[in-house]
Amino acid sequence: MFNRQRIVAVALPALVMLTLSGCSLLSAPGPAPLTGTAACAQGHTWTASLEDLSTQVSDSLKASGVPVSAVTTTGELTLDWNVQGHVVLKGDYVITVTAAPAADQLITLVETHTGSATGAAYVNGEVAIPRKWDASQVQVETTANNNGAALDPLPFTVPNTTFDDSVGLELTCSGSDLTTHPRGGGITQTWTR
Repeated sequence: MFNRQRIVAVALPALVMLTLSGCSLLSAPGPAPLTGTAACAQGHTWTASLEDLSTQVSDSLKASGVPVSAVTTTGELTLDWNVQGHVVLKGDYVITVTAAPAADQLITLVETHTGSATGAAYVNGEVAIPRKWDASQVQVETTANNNGAALDPLPFTVPNTTFDDSVGLELTCSGSDLTTHPRGGGITQTWTR
Protein backbone atom coordinates (compact mmCIF):
# COMPACT_ATOMS: atom_id res chain seq x y z
CA MET A 1 0.00 0.00 0.00
CA PHE A 2 2.89 2.26 0.76
CA ASN A 3 4.28 1.76 -2.77
CA ARG A 4 0.91 2.46 -4.34
CA GLN A 5 0.68 5.83 -2.52
CA ARG A 6 4.20 6.71 -3.55
CA ILE A 7 3.47 5.88 -7.22
CA VAL A 8 0.28 7.96 -7.12
CA ALA A 9 2.16 10.83 -5.44
CA VAL A 10 4.77 10.84 -8.24
CA ALA A 11 2.43 10.06 -11.17
CA LEU A 12 -0.24 12.62 -10.33
CA PRO A 13 2.01 15.72 -10.55
CA ALA A 14 3.56 14.35 -13.77
CA LEU A 15 0.09 13.89 -15.26
CA VAL A 16 -0.93 17.43 -14.23
CA MET A 17 2.24 18.89 -15.81
CA LEU A 18 1.69 16.96 -19.03
CA THR A 19 -1.93 18.11 -19.21
CA LEU A 20 -1.08 21.75 -18.53
CA SER A 21 1.77 21.80 -21.00
CA GLY A 22 -0.60 20.42 -23.66
CA CYS A 23 -3.01 23.26 -22.95
CA SER A 24 -0.32 25.87 -23.39
CA LEU A 25 0.56 24.40 -26.80
CA LEU A 26 -3.05 24.70 -27.93
CA SER A 27 -3.27 28.37 -27.01
CA ALA A 28 -0.07 29.58 -28.64
CA PRO A 29 -0.21 33.23 -29.65
CA GLY A 30 -0.87 34.04 -33.32
CA PRO A 31 1.39 36.10 -35.56
CA ALA A 32 2.11 39.65 -34.50
CA PRO A 33 -0.22 42.21 -36.06
CA LEU A 34 1.14 44.19 -39.01
CA THR A 35 2.35 47.72 -38.32
CA GLY A 36 3.59 50.71 -40.30
CA THR A 37 3.99 50.33 -44.04
CA ALA A 38 3.16 46.61 -43.90
CA ALA A 39 -0.20 47.33 -42.24
CA CYS A 40 -0.99 49.92 -44.91
CA ALA A 41 0.12 47.88 -47.92
CA GLN A 42 -0.90 44.30 -47.11
CA GLY A 43 -4.40 42.91 -46.98
CA HIS A 44 -5.61 44.84 -50.05
CA THR A 45 -6.00 44.67 -53.80
CA TRP A 46 -4.27 47.59 -55.51
CA THR A 47 -4.85 48.94 -59.02
CA ALA A 48 -2.03 50.67 -60.89
CA SER A 49 -2.48 54.15 -62.34
CA LEU A 50 -1.95 53.53 -66.05
CA GLU A 51 -1.94 57.27 -66.78
CA ASP A 52 0.99 57.73 -64.41
CA LEU A 53 2.64 54.63 -65.91
CA SER A 54 2.40 56.21 -69.39
CA THR A 55 3.97 59.43 -68.14
CA GLN A 56 6.87 57.60 -66.50
CA VAL A 57 7.51 55.41 -69.56
CA SER A 58 7.49 58.52 -71.75
CA ASP A 59 9.89 60.40 -69.45
CA SER A 60 12.25 57.42 -69.24
CA LEU A 61 12.34 56.91 -73.01
CA LYS A 62 12.91 60.62 -73.66
CA ALA A 63 15.76 60.59 -71.14
CA SER A 64 17.28 57.74 -73.20
CA GLY A 65 17.10 59.81 -76.37
CA VAL A 66 13.98 58.28 -77.94
CA PRO A 67 11.97 60.98 -79.79
CA VAL A 68 8.66 60.04 -78.16
CA SER A 69 5.48 61.66 -79.48
CA ALA A 70 3.04 59.88 -77.17
CA VAL A 71 2.65 56.94 -74.78
CA THR A 72 -0.74 55.46 -73.94
CA THR A 73 -1.52 52.52 -71.67
CA THR A 74 -4.87 50.73 -71.68
CA GLY A 75 -6.18 47.78 -69.68
CA GLU A 76 -5.50 46.94 -66.04
CA LEU A 77 -2.63 46.01 -63.72
CA THR A 78 -3.53 44.82 -60.22
CA LEU A 79 -1.57 43.79 -57.14
CA ASP A 80 -3.38 41.51 -54.67
CA TRP A 81 -1.28 41.45 -51.49
CA ASN A 82 -2.69 39.52 -48.53
CA VAL A 83 -1.77 39.93 -44.85
CA GLN A 84 0.45 36.82 -44.90
CA GLY A 85 2.58 38.40 -47.65
CA HIS A 86 1.31 36.37 -50.63
CA VAL A 87 1.20 38.41 -53.85
CA VAL A 88 -0.65 38.02 -57.15
CA LEU A 89 0.45 40.56 -59.77
CA LYS A 90 -2.07 40.38 -62.62
CA GLY A 91 -1.49 42.23 -65.87
CA ASP A 92 -3.80 42.70 -68.81
CA TYR A 93 -2.58 45.91 -70.39
CA VAL A 94 -1.09 47.37 -73.55
CA ILE A 95 1.53 50.12 -73.80
CA THR A 96 1.62 51.95 -77.13
CA VAL A 97 4.55 54.25 -77.86
CA THR A 98 4.77 56.49 -80.90
CA ALA A 99 8.00 58.21 -81.89
CA ALA A 100 8.97 60.43 -84.81
CA PRO A 101 12.73 60.16 -85.47
CA ALA A 102 12.30 62.13 -88.73
CA ALA A 103 9.57 64.18 -90.40
CA ASP A 104 8.64 61.31 -92.73
CA GLN A 105 8.83 58.53 -90.10
CA LEU A 106 6.35 57.42 -87.47
CA ILE A 107 7.44 54.50 -85.32
CA THR A 108 4.73 52.70 -83.36
CA LEU A 109 5.78 50.17 -80.71
CA VAL A 110 3.14 48.07 -78.96
CA GLU A 111 3.93 46.02 -75.83
CA THR A 112 1.17 43.67 -74.62
CA HIS A 113 1.20 42.21 -71.10
CA THR A 114 -1.05 39.29 -70.09
CA GLY A 115 -1.11 36.78 -67.23
CA SER A 116 -0.38 36.59 -63.52
CA ALA A 117 2.81 36.32 -61.50
CA THR A 118 2.75 35.00 -57.94
CA GLY A 119 5.09 34.95 -55.00
CA ALA A 120 5.56 36.53 -51.62
CA ALA A 121 6.67 39.99 -50.54
CA TYR A 122 7.64 40.58 -46.92
CA VAL A 123 7.86 44.15 -45.66
CA ASN A 124 10.85 45.24 -43.61
CA GLY A 125 10.56 48.93 -42.73
CA GLU A 126 9.98 50.74 -46.03
CA VAL A 127 11.14 47.88 -48.30
CA ALA A 128 9.32 44.78 -49.51
CA ILE A 129 11.47 41.74 -50.19
CA PRO A 130 9.91 39.57 -52.93
CA ARG A 131 10.55 35.82 -52.70
CA LYS A 132 9.79 32.64 -54.68
CA TRP A 133 8.52 34.49 -57.75
CA ASP A 134 6.68 32.52 -60.44
CA ALA A 135 6.12 34.48 -63.65
CA SER A 136 5.65 31.41 -65.85
CA GLN A 137 2.07 32.48 -66.69
CA VAL A 138 3.10 36.00 -67.79
CA GLN A 139 3.45 36.83 -71.47
CA VAL A 140 4.92 40.03 -72.88
CA GLU A 141 4.77 40.51 -76.63
CA THR A 142 6.29 43.51 -78.40
CA THR A 143 5.90 44.56 -82.01
CA ALA A 144 7.01 47.70 -83.83
CA ASN A 145 6.51 49.28 -87.22
CA ASN A 146 7.73 52.33 -89.12
CA ASN A 147 4.93 53.85 -91.21
CA GLY A 148 3.24 50.43 -91.14
CA ALA A 149 6.31 48.39 -92.14
CA ALA A 150 7.37 45.87 -89.48
CA LEU A 151 10.62 46.58 -87.65
CA ASP A 152 12.93 43.79 -86.51
CA PRO A 153 14.96 44.26 -84.37
CA LEU A 154 12.98 46.62 -82.19
CA PRO A 155 14.21 50.22 -82.39
CA PHE A 156 14.01 50.66 -78.59
CA THR A 157 12.66 48.85 -75.54
CA VAL A 158 10.04 49.95 -73.03
CA PRO A 159 11.30 50.22 -69.43
CA ASN A 160 10.24 47.37 -67.16
CA THR A 161 6.77 48.13 -65.78
CA THR A 162 6.39 45.20 -63.37
CA PHE A 163 8.57 43.59 -60.72
CA ASP A 164 9.94 40.21 -59.68
CA ASP A 165 12.14 38.86 -56.88
CA SER A 166 15.45 40.10 -58.30
CA VAL A 167 15.49 43.30 -56.21
CA GLY A 168 13.68 44.77 -53.21
CA LEU A 169 10.80 47.20 -53.64
CA GLU A 170 10.99 50.61 -52.01
CA LEU A 171 7.53 51.45 -50.68
CA THR A 172 5.47 54.41 -49.62
CA CYS A 173 1.95 53.85 -48.37
CA SER A 174 -0.63 56.23 -46.96
CA GLY A 175 -4.33 55.51 -46.71
CA SER A 176 -5.50 54.34 -50.13
CA ASP A 177 -2.25 55.21 -51.99
CA LEU A 178 0.78 52.98 -52.50
CA THR A 179 3.98 53.37 -54.53
CA THR A 180 6.43 50.61 -55.44
CA HIS A 181 9.88 51.30 -56.84
CA PRO A 182 12.29 48.45 -57.68
CA ARG A 183 15.71 49.30 -56.28
CA GLY A 184 17.85 50.49 -59.14
CA GLY A 185 14.83 50.70 -61.47
CA GLY A 186 13.44 53.74 -63.21
CA ILE A 187 9.65 53.24 -62.97
CA THR A 188 7.77 54.00 -59.75
CA GLN A 189 4.34 52.40 -59.86
CA THR A 190 1.49 54.29 -58.20
CA TRP A 191 -1.43 52.23 -56.93
CA THR A 192 -4.83 52.90 -55.34
CA ARG A 193 -7.28 50.66 -53.53
